[in-house]
Amino acid sequence: MKKAMISLLLVLLLLVGCTAKKGDNNTIKKIGVILWVDHPALNDTLEGLKTGLKELGVEDKVELIVKNANDDASNANMIVDQFVNDKVDLIYAIATPAAQAAMSATDGTDIPVVFNAVTDAESAGLVESNNKPGGNVTGVSDMVPVDKQLGLIKEILPNAKKVGVLYNTGEDNSLHQIKQIEELIGKHDLELLTQGVSSSADIALATESLIANVDTLYIITDNTIASATSQVVGIANEANKPVFMAEAGQFEHGILASDSISYLLLGESAAQQTHDILFEGKNPADIAVVIGGKTELLVSESVAKNLGIELPKSVLERATLK
Repeated sequence: MKKAMISLLLVLLLLVGCTAKKGDNNTIKKIGVILWVDHPALNDTLEGLKTGLKELGVEDKVELIVKNANDDASNANMIVDQFVNDKVDLIYAIATPAAQAAMSATDGTDIPVVFNAVTDAESAGLVESNNKPGGNVTGVSDMVPVDKQLGLIKEILPNAKKVGVLYNTGEDNSLHQIKQIEELIGKHDLELLTQGVSSSADIALATESLIANVDTLYIITDNTIASATSQVVGIANEANKPVFMAEAGQFEHGILASDSISYLLLGESAAQQTHDILFEGKNPADIAVVIGGKTELLVSESVAKNLGIELPKSVLERATLK
């Protein structure tokens, strides 16, 4: 009888252990999402994450806690500190400043970070290398095909000589893009003129100053400038100058053309990384950074007509016309 009781207790303990293990596997994973600022491209990386997690069959196994830093570093620091205090299972950081804040806040913890919309993770100090990140951070780069986009500007505006670029002097990804443009622009018989800003309040005056000295503007993937696309385009179009953009999230605000990557697809790539970390036990240190993707050429016939620009046949043949 005693032996039977002991055997029964052992069976019950095994069953309890199995139940506990099953419960652990089914625990809802909390993902703290920090969005640097509200604009279409960055928002698309969040929507892409949601879509990707759903397609991977884990939509009901995660809880997204979304916070917006509103383009403010102190807000970002408070948000990620709270995520760490709440012991979220992973932080999804959208844009370079958000990723840098998340990396700093999680230092010394075991909370992984997956970033998105970061142009150059290496120069931003987020990873040791794109192929082998090394720490607790990996993610997706929105590196745009700068050479291709400069070629598009010259193809549509063969007589253009000077291209203007506005940028936030405090954004690492913007400084990296400026460097890229400087290295490539001569190849297209173009000259680069830049105007830096430190906040959104400076954009109107900076645009007016720059537009007077260039043939066209090129909006890079700078979060501050992209958030003010309609303002920048309005000033440029009043001066009868076209605007090209590195991404098409705000194309409807009067952009002439954009050979753009898809931020929705970038979000789906981040979903795969997130899944691998949370549900497959993979280490961010060993998950390579995903860089770029396919592009789609969008061209506005109405903007071209309003600005008196004749679109070349070579562009019309391969573009999606808006």
